[in-house]
Amino acid sequence: MDLNSSLLDGFWPWAHLLYWPLLAWALYRAPWSILTQKDSSNVLFATCVALFLVWQLRIQVDDGLAIHLLGSTLLTLMFRWQTALIANALILTGMTLTTDADFAAFAANGLLMGALPIGISYLVWRLNEWYLPANYFVYIFVVAFLSAGIGMISVGYVAWLLLNSSSQLPMETLDQFLWIFVPIMYPEAFLTGGAISIFVIYKPEWIATFDDRRYLRNR
Repeated sequence: MDLNSSLLDGFWPWAHLLYWPLLAWALYRAPWSILTQKDSSNVLFATCVALFLVWQLRIQVDDGLAIHLLGSTLLTLMFRWQTALIANALILTGMTLTTDADFAAFAANGLLMGALPIGISYLVWRLNEWYLPANYFVYIFVVAFLSAGIGMISVGYVAWLLLNSSSQLPMETLDQFLWIFVPIMYPEAFLTGGAISIFVIYKPEWIATFDDRRYLRNR
């Protein structure tokens, strides 16, 4: 989802005050040791490029308003939330340079397409670690599939609330914008769940939040 600052009067300046300290904290707390492991930096770069290409496949709702898949849950599970937020910022930079999204809305887009779904994915993962059985299928269907779908629909709803309060778009356009997130959350969930399930089987070392000892011992 890409928003133009003209649609976010009154919000985008505040978004900068929230986003940049959060990104700085992510840079400070990032688990850089993950990237020193074999092929990890290459995997991160390849994932960013792949998601940048996926973001090019957009549904244009109105001028300065487009919707696309996010991949935020995939980044979170593969690299943890700090690195996921940094990677999201890199992809968003590429989108800002190549689309009609402007830098004024960079922080707002970063919060909506990055911080919000990444935070939801991290929370679901932690709740799974604390309360749910250490089961491979629970990890796939709850941590990957379910959290990706929840993250996508949450992004749509929060964006709808912001646009409803700050933009001059017709209510019909805003309602259409919101309802598009219902069908699009399914491919977001399926693609995330499918990718994570394949990586867990063939390349578990690529998934920083998947612990072989926890999920596969005695199986």
